[in-house]
This record gives sequence, structure tokens and C-alpha cells, in this order.
Amino acid sequence: MLFVCLFVTPGWAGADELDELLAQAHPWARFGKGAWRHVRIVTENYDAEGNPTDGSLTDNKTTVTDVTPERVTLRVEVTVEVAGQTFPGQPQVIEQGYAGETLGKIAPARTLEPQTLTIDGREVRCEARELDISGGVTKEQTVILFAAGHEPAILRRQSTLREAGDGKELQEITSQVMSLHMIRHLVQQEKPQGVYLVRTNQKNDRGTTITWSWHAPEVPGEVVDECSHKTDADGRVMRRTTLELIGYGFGEASELQIDGTGKLSPRRTRRQQRRAP
Repeated sequence: MLFVCLFVTPGWAGADELDELLAQAHPWARFGKGAWRHVRIVTENYDAEGNPTDGSLTDNKTTVTDVTPERVTLRVEVTVEVAGQTFPGQPQVIEQGYAGETLGKIAPARTLEPQTLTIDGREVRCEARELDISGGVTKEQTVILFAAGHEPAILRRQSTLREAGDGKELQEITSQVMSLHMIRHLVQQEKPQGVYLVRTNQKNDRGTTITWSWHAPEVPGEVVDECSHKTDADGRVMRRTTLELIGYGFGEASELQIDGTGKLSPRRTRRQQRRAP
């Protein structure tokens, strides 16, 4: 599953121009065609008694292949290593609208009462908009809180997915910026870079996944570090996952290839890249 975060940088739109803000400051689309990010994901699974059962190492490279006024197209290449064996997957192409929708229609945003969030001990007054996305057998309702003068501009997003027929709730995802002033060492950067911290809570009838992610606005896709844990309906930890940034670039993306250690590594191309030494 590809989870795309919609926290964006400021300066793109006023308080009444959410659509333009989402389109122009999308964490992938704003970097343009050819931008890419390579991450490595480690997953550990546990049984009902909390004992580790198995795990996997996943290499994920996402590349922007097209950007239009309506949507961005991403190519996702994944290779999974399990018990020392490597399994390359078929590349997936994902077309995504700027509100995060992959299919369906979006009704015009409704203006809600402004709200106040507290971040780093400081109150931030936010505009609020509600979006409805309908398509197929489900419908999604999303409330976005944003402050156009801040970085990032979108500070909270809550989405509820329901069955289109009877309205049964299937899933709720809430993401919120928790801190604006953190640092992380990025690949091939001499000095630590400023990042912001996001907490995401994903809940359904099978359990809850809590994710902490660190976002660097200068990196395509933004997420450069991440950790999460999934608990079942009884609160027992079933899975732990970590993500680390391996490389990123802004032009023609490289192909992933196996290096001498059996791991995947990007091959340098003619255009600018940044990667781990």
C-alpha cells in the first residue's frame, strides 16, 4: 500500500483557495516529472503472545511520471526480501488527484468554522474545509485544517471512509502535524536539515496503526523517516515497521539494480541525484 501524505508548504493559496493549494504544493507533483525517492522499509510481525514470527525488507522507489492540472501519476517499483530471498514486484502506476483520491468524484469543498490547533506550545488559527469523495462502493468525507502562512500549510486532515449503501464506517485516518521544529540528517547533506513531525492514526474494525513520520519539504514525497506499530482490536502489537530514506533526485530517475551485497541500489544517471554514499 502506498500512503501519500498531503501536508504541504505555504505560499501557494489564500484561505479560500484550497483546491489551488493542494494542486500546486502536492508533496510529489510540485517537484515535477522525473522526481523520485528511494526508501527502505523493515517490517516485523508478531504472534498473539508478542513473539516475533517473520519479517521482510522492502525497497520502494516512487517516481513522478506525469503532472497535469487535475492529477499526478506515480510509478512505484517494489522489491521484497524475505528469509534471504528477493522477490521483485511488477511496477504499479498510480493516478492520484490532489486531494488524495485515486478514483471517484469530489464535490465542491464546504467551508466550516475556523479551528485552533496547538503546535509546539503555540496556537495556530486554521481555516477548515470539508470534502466529499464518492466512487464505486465507498464514499469518503475529509476535513482539512490549513493555515496558508505556515510551513506546512495543511496542519490536520481527518478522513472517514464509509460504504456507499448503508453508510457503515470502514476506516478513519487522522493525520496532524505535532512539531514544526525538528532536524534530521539527510543522505549526502553535511548539515542536519529542518523537518516537521506528523502523527497518523489509522483505525478500522481489525485494529489501529499509529505512525510517526518526519517530513523534509525539499525531498520528493517528503517522508524521510518513519516508524509505526499496528495493534489488533484487543490492543496487542501485531506489526512494527520502520522506513528510512536511501536516495532522491529531481530529474531523470535511475533504475534500481542489485549491488554486490545483494541489496538494491540506484544507478547514477545524467541528471542530479542525491543518495547515500
